[in-house]
Amino acid sequence: MPVPEGFEPLDIAARWGVDDAPDFVMHSGPIYVREDGSMPKLGFEVLPHMCNPGGVCHGGLLMTVLDNAFVFILHATLKQPVYLPSISCNFDFLAPAHLGEWVETSGSCTKHTKRTGFVSGALLGPDGPVLQGSGIFRITERTAADMSANTA
Repeated sequence: MPVPEGFEPLDIAARWGVDDAPDFVMHSGPIYVREDGSMPKLGFEVLPHMCNPGGVCHGGLLMTVLDNAFVFILHATLKQPVYLPSISCNFDFLAPAHLGEWVETSGSCTKHTKRTGFVSGALLGPDGPVLQGSGIFRITERTAADMSANTA
């Protein structure tokens, strides 16, 4: 399946403006990103290594991608990529994502304060929503440079 127009391979290090940024989601990909207006979207084709024994995309991967999309949505809302650890996430599985299907995120920041961000969204497949969820995130002042200094 060709990657839909506008999606580019996700490069976490480039998004953070650093040379190297290990990231859990990169091991499960390939994952793609599209800057869609003011809200970025993540997307991927369901490949064999992403599937569970039932032959559909593993729920853990679906949650991982949507959790990361929530962070990107908050970065866009805050207009800066700061470290946003998850406080709470809730997910509802609505339908399977089958091998070979393209799924992509949709979402918005419902509210944010100085220290807390609230996001909701979904992963959409060719027949509609696959996963819906919401997340609460701690808004920190830590940047990529701060985090790189801590791992050196």
